Amino acid sequence: MAAAPAPRGGSAMAGSVAAAGPVRLPPLREDLRLLPGPTDHDGAPTWTLHDPARNRFFRIGWLQFEIFSRWGLGQADTVVHSIGAETTIRAREADVTSLIQFAGRAGLLAPGGAAGSRRLVEEARRARLSTAMWLLKNYLFLRIRLFNPDRFLTWLAARTAFIYTRGFALTLGGLALFGLHMVGQQWNAYWHEFLHLFSLEGALLVGAALSGAKIVHEFGHGLTARHFGCRVPSMGVALLVLWPVLWTDTTDAWRLTDRRARLAIDAAGMGAEAILAVFATLAWTVLPDGPARTAAFMLSSSTWVITVLINVNPLMRFDGYYLLSDWLDVPNLQDRGFARARWWIRETLFGFGDPPPEAMPAQLARAVLLYGLATLTYRFFLFLGIAFLVYGIGFKALGLFLMGVELWWFIARPAISEFRTWGRRMQGGWLRGRVLATFGTMAVLFFIAIVPWRTAVHGPALLRSGHEAVLYTNQPGRLVSLPVNGASVAAGAVLFRLESPTLDNRREAVAAKVVALRTQIEGQAFDPDSAADIDVSWQELSQALAELRLLDAQRDALDVHAPFEGVVVDVASTLRPGQWLAQREALAMLIEPPDRAVEAYVAETDLARIHLGASATFYPSNGEASLALRVTALGVDTVRALEDRQLASVFGGPVAVRRDTAGQLIPAEAINKIMLEPSAGSAPIDRKMTGAVVIAGDTRSLLGDIVRRAIAVAMRESAL
Repeated sequence: MAAAPAPRGGSAMAGSVAAAGPVRLPPLREDLRLLPGPTDHDGAPTWTLHDPARNRFFRIGWLQFEIFSRWGLGQADTVVHSIGAETTIRAREADVTSLIQFAGRAGLLAPGGAAGSRRLVEEARRARLSTAMWLLKNYLFLRIRLFNPDRFLTWLAARTAFIYTRGFALTLGGLALFGLHMVGQQWNAYWHEFLHLFSLEGALLVGAALSGAKIVHEFGHGLTARHFGCRVPSMGVALLVLWPVLWTDTTDAWRLTDRRARLAIDAAGMGAEAILAVFATLAWTVLPDGPARTAAFMLSSSTWVITVLINVNPLMRFDGYYLLSDWLDVPNLQDRGFARARWWIRETLFGFGDPPPEAMPAQLARAVLLYGLATLTYRFFLFLGIAFLVYGIGFKALGLFLMGVELWWFIARPAISEFRTWGRRMQGGWLRGRVLATFGTMAVLFFIAIVPWRTAVHGPALLRSGHEAVLYTNQPGRLVSLPVNGASVAAGAVLFRLESPTLDNRREAVAAKVVALRTQIEGQAFDPDSAADIDVSWQELSQALAELRLLDAQRDALDVHAPFEGVVVDVASTLRPGQWLAQREALAMLIEPPDRAVEAYVAETDLARIHLGASATFYPSNGEASLALRVTALGVDTVRALEDRQLASVFGGPVAVRRDTAGQLIPAEAINKIMLEPSAGSAPIDRKMTGAVVIAGDTRSLLGDIVRRAIAVAMRESAL
């Protein structure tokens, strides 16, 4: 829904100085229309001035209405005298002069002779942009008109009036609850399909579904506007950072005096998508597997989750913005919020003593101020993100140029303009208390930023034995005996003894078969009738002996031996003699306590601040006593895949990681691995544990780090 610029109501335009001598009123354009408007916040009436040539609307107050109504009197003093005689308003010639200036800027005046024609030509010349400037101003947002839907919407509105009835709303609500209930019954299947959205194919399908939903969205705006009698002159497509989105011109809604009707038009797009989502959800629950069910799922999921969440954002000029603007009844909410935010910032920092940009109730003024501050913050980070986005659109030279244009036009240029305003306003007033306090605070913050007070380097860490092994069962079996936690053992010692009755029974049977075969062979050697079968018996004996050796090896493998001399730690607390254990079940860990080591991970930018031999301290995450360390090795290359799973975020650790297609844990940020070992005389720790290290590093200032990182990024990206 298009916004409508509007002058402020009341006597807010009375700030100009009246011109000397009689002021003649230039003729207004004859096609302008003056319509009744909604009641203002203070109960005063308002009117809406419609410019049909540009399809723009201006909200004016009582004073401006009275002046426009007497415009035909020809002179400012005559208008002022007439208003004073016929109304309770005490107007001034400055009010009339201000309105003349506004009408000129808004293009509401008739040309009026050669001078007027020259003025129009000059305005057109100033408005005309060069090709380069046009591209710079429009590559982020370009609106293209496609067709006039008014006649079609008039035909459609007559046949869809039932949509705006209470019965349809109740029916739709019931269907929505039923659809959600049905989805809940098949939630596993729905969730499985939802995960498919994050694949490349799913993203393409979501894009197609969103395109269809957006068409319904825009027709929802247009149809509702037509339902309330508004004209919808055009629909088209806009390019937001070269991404196509549809738009509908519902500017005519500004002539409606009923705020609820305007709110309905604002929300109609989301309402149309909600209707689409309800029926798509119902279709998904009943359709068989196939393309139709996939299409229903894409429409329902993308509409519910993505489209609605984006459209309700009031900090962008989407539906949420116009809903908030009409709910507060503040036309041009964004511009007026910016004006109040700039005024508040200037008064807070420098105390200029300026009045607010416009008078409004205190509660409404706070809401507009908060909106202005929130939108300024949001737009700063949004344009910063867009700058980096356009940097990656094409080759580096073009990307750098577009990023520079974005940063200059939307961030640096407005900031410099505001700073210049501060400088002009502070001329001759530098010694005011508020100014001194502001610059004093800024000086303290700058001092903190440049002083090299940052010495310590922090990072997550894992304390482990330098030589360690996890002990597993080799074969399934029943536990006979196990070691005591903390017991010292020699290399090769049996730590866990297991038995397998099935294996023992099988061995006894094979051993008995071996004895029988040997006896049989001895008898065949002296029996001429069976001597011919002796070769077969020898072959069977060889097979039985091989099987016996295999069974002996399997029985020996039941026992878990110590691969080296060390200490048994972390014996599973659930282990009990007589318990059956599966193959490859973790039992305990064997470590060599004298050979402990700490693996830590630090940000790549902090690696240069650490030196070999630097002192450090390990703080266990379980709150035990700290451990003194020294740095023994620095990882030159960044960690491509995290091997210490205990530190990974997916397992509750402090290092943010993501899984790749191969299941590896890929760090979200560039980190380097460093090795540390306990200092001499430190208390022994005989088990693995996670924690954090604090390493003594070179001093750095915050500002210096920022500059170094910026230079590093510039050098890295300079390879065109």
